[in-house]
Amino acid sequence: MELDHSARYVTNDKYQVELRRKEEGVRKTFEDWAVGAVALVLGAFVVVVILLFSYFIVKQWEKVALIRLGRIVKIEAKAGIHFKIPLIDKLYVVDMRMQTIQLKGQTTITKDNISVSIDTVVFARVDDPEKVILQIEDYKDAVAKYAQTSIRDIMGKYSLDDLLMKREEVADAFKDKVDELSKVWGVDITKAEIQDISLPADMKRALAVKAEADREAQAILIRADAELKASSILKQAADNMKDPNAMQLRILTAVSEASKEAANTIIMALPLETLKYASIGDLGALASINSSAARRRVEDREKQQ
Repeated sequence: MELDHSARYVTNDKYQVELRRKEEGVRKTFEDWAVGAVALVLGAFVVVVILLFSYFIVKQWEKVALIRLGRIVKIEAKAGIHFKIPLIDKLYVVDMRMQTIQLKGQTTITKDNISVSIDTVVFARVDDPEKVILQIEDYKDAVAKYAQTSIRDIMGKYSLDDLLMKREEVADAFKDKVDELSKVWGVDITKAEIQDISLPADMKRALAVKAEADREAQAILIRADAELKASSILKQAADNMKDPNAMQLRILTAVSEASKEAANTIIMALPLETLKYASIGDLGALASINSSAARRRVEDREKQQ
């Protein structure tokens, strides 16, 4: 009985040991699987993150400089997807489109010491992306600041009248002045325009008075020129009228024009010289005799009364 009891006890212990061994094996297998799954998930996450940070897109109107460890490795100009090394490579995007830089209310003094306010606009775009990155921090701000000083320098070389009449010439000189320095930064100034020139109120009144005086003087000159031409033509006509035939034709024309309406009675008082030139001197003499006789009759009648 005691031997059988001991054998059972030993068998039971072996069974428990075997059971614990199996449980530990299952637990170890599960732990290994869990660790592998976590590692797989973390690895996939790292791969996704690396992929997300290892590519970049270049737009059609952009150029992207790839900077690796502080140096420009290359400048991507082709639009599309490009790759980089995450956490090492950095990107610097340069917009290649035309940029508009406006300068409003720039007060300056002209050559004849007149204060004016000028609004200008500068059209610029990047010509060399590498120079823009290496030579200047903010090219828009730099161009605007330099344009402010340049516009004052240029306007000081022109009088107010030249500034108003030669705006294109002033704008070209302004553009060349700004473009001279901006080329060093890799920026091309394509065009510069003067939008508006504002004058003080008293200067506007003075210019209005001057313009009115100029218009009146011009009108007087035009009238004088017209009178000079008319007098020259009248002189030629008077010279032509010395011919008796011409004078007779002129008289007949005047009578014809005046007698277009039959109800009108025309009385013409002509000098004897005109009648003589018109070859109707006898009619003039007769008219003179008749007028003398009539005058005598009137005088006799007054004496009788």
